[in-house]
Amino acid sequence: MSVVKFLELSAQSPQGYEDAIKQAVERASSTLRGIQSVWVKEFEAVVENDKVTQFRVNVKISFLLEGAGAG
Repeated sequence: MSVVKFLELSAQSPQGYEDAIKQAVERASSTLRGIQSVWVKEFEAVVENDKVTQFRVNVKISFLLEGAGAG
């Protein structure tokens, strides 16, 4: 049996939504192993002086718990 846990994160990037998602996964992978997927829950953009300056995402990252066994 496998057991999966979910972690909610928020990340942002001036480069775009895709980069913000990649940053969230890269940051999570620095302390987690066994990342399975990322689910983007929300998209948001920060606007300053009538221009989009930051792209923000709220994500749920799923990962396998160690020692949970494989099924």
